[in-house]
Amino acid sequence: MSMLGELLEKAYFSCPLTIQKIGINVYGYWQARNRFGGNFREILEELEDSQWWPPSELEELQNDLLRRIIEHAYWNVPYYRLVFDERGLKPADIKCKEDLCKLPFLTKEIINKNFSDLIARNFPRSHMVLHHTGGTTGRRLEFYLPEGLRWNINYANLYRFYRWASFDVGEKRVTIAGRFFTNHPPYWMINRAENQLLLSTHHLTSQTVDKYIEQIVKFSPKVIQGHPSAIAYLASRMEAFDITISVKAVLTTGEQLYADQREVIERRFQCKVFDGWGQGEAVGMAAECEVHEGYHIASEYGIVEVIQDEKLGSGVGEIVATSLHNYAMPFIRYKTGDLGALSENNCSCGRGLPLLSKIVGRIDDVITTPEGEAVLPVSFRTRFAKLAFLEQYQLIQESSNSYKLLVLNNGHIGFKEQEECLEILHYYLGPSADVSIELVAEIPRTPGAKQRLIVNKSRS
Repeated sequence: MSMLGELLEKAYFSCPLTIQKIGINVYGYWQARNRFGGNFREILEELEDSQWWPPSELEELQNDLLRRIIEHAYWNVPYYRLVFDERGLKPADIKCKEDLCKLPFLTKEIINKNFSDLIARNFPRSHMVLHHTGGTTGRRLEFYLPEGLRWNINYANLYRFYRWASFDVGEKRVTIAGRFFTNHPPYWMINRAENQLLLSTHHLTSQTVDKYIEQIVKFSPKVIQGHPSAIAYLASRMEAFDITISVKAVLTTGEQLYADQREVIERRFQCKVFDGWGQGEAVGMAAECEVHEGYHIASEYGIVEVIQDEKLGSGVGEIVATSLHNYAMPFIRYKTGDLGALSENNCSCGRGLPLLSKIVGRIDDVITTPEGEAVLPVSFRTRFAKLAFLEQYQLIQESSNSYKLLVLNNGHIGFKEQEECLEILHYYLGPSADVSIELVAEIPRTPGAKQRLIVNKSRS
């Protein structure tokens, strides 16, 4: 976050609740104008049409978009010009997605190391948006997106998915997100620009869950959207008291959705769950349609590859994706850190969009306080994502009252930075928690699995 952003955030949270409500809605109207203005409707209607094209026509469109981004990257992006020259390649050598294997993978480390050389020299800075990852990978990453991709293209693709769940722009929805909306009880806000009730996972506890449920009933939304762990937490509480809330659909993203979570959510909200996958880097997007036979890849948005790993079996491997629209800072063959498997089947819905048969997203444990209060992993992830100095970390609960934060020693972690981390940990775990910080040269990985940021060893 920029210094200006930090100052604005500090000023916002120092204001009384009435002023915060005004601030949320001013920001909400600004976001809505960016998301749904411009050519949003035109793009959405084009996507509504192209989803029914035969797979061969979608591949032809995708390869045409790929050739354009490759040509652009070669002539205007120093990093890619060097990559091509070192391999004796020209843009004409990359004609289709099958040719992408001639190029190396792009990683977060490479982006951080070559940041300025990855920016297109011919793209106006005034039309770029500096963006950053949402904190689900444990590695902070900043990058540029074109304004059109950040807003209209992103949200047109997203709302095509939402329409599969019979939900459209402006209909009432509840969003349960890993963001702070207010520091004043009752810890929710109404974003009137999008007819949206905003609930924060940071304040979702056994003390607030009943109030959250009451507010959802009062708001009477068409859909619920957010992190599956948070929605499942609400649904489990509803199950305990035999409460049901009927909505059109529940839209989940940001974490791994487990079968037991899907079941309890569908029982309590009396609808189907539509799970989706995407990332702030805007390289790939996929979601379930109404027949739930897999995750449709948005072919018009990005190219998705799966680099299979024999150790994982069943065709599972890391998802690597190429943005077809980021002309500001091209991401070609970007390693997303997510695991998945491509399906050989076509969906019975009739759409020509290819399928991922499975997606293994963020897998983290629920941490408990010394008093036994559950803390959802998304709370830690989104708070730590705001710390620019925290490149990689892993939080481990070793016993009911003992916690260790492993932090990658990048030379920027001093006493002040450690104190900031401790403050966040004690905010969620309480003042009695025994918390320590250990600077390490490398964050340990689980063999054959995706990196875990939040690990609860006290339950093993």
